[in-house]
Amino acid sequence: VEGSQHALEPVHLKSCIDEAIHLLQLNKETKPVIYENLCSGAHYVIADSQRLLQVFVNLLSNARDASPKHSPITIDCSISGAHVFINISDQGSGISREHQEQIFDPFFTTKEAGEGTGLGLSLVYTIVEELNGHITVESPIEETQTGTRFTIRLDHHKPE
Repeated sequence: VEGSQHALEPVHLKSCIDEAIHLLQLNKETKPVIYENLCSGAHYVIADSQRLLQVFVNLLSNARDASPKHSPITIDCSISGAHVFINISDQGSGISREHQEQIFDPFFTTKEAGEGTGLGLSLVYTIVEELNGHITVESPIEETQTGTRFTIRLDHHKPE
């Protein structure tokens, strides 16, 4: 697609996630959940900030849809070598094993007709790959035996 090459630059992770949370909270019609952005203000990734924002809005919106009212959705980050790992965890109903292999496929959705296009996670996957990253899903989350955790690996930007 012409013009789809966005410049990759250092992106302040915590701010980008905060912006996604803010955008989601503007819609007062949706289910109330508690977003917990536990990422350090010191973490930067190599990314395109608008595309990365799209990733977080999609993942956090899905987490909200899957979560019980007033339950926490946790975002935490860690650095390992040249990479930053971003975990988005919810306490929702989880994703069945057979669906986990298909969730990144275009048009795959478990939502009711009219509720989703099935393009959100496909788009997320494409963007993360274009940012030289990787995304995985774990459901249920091993430690709690409930919910879902998406983990995104992106290149770490070390400020000079």
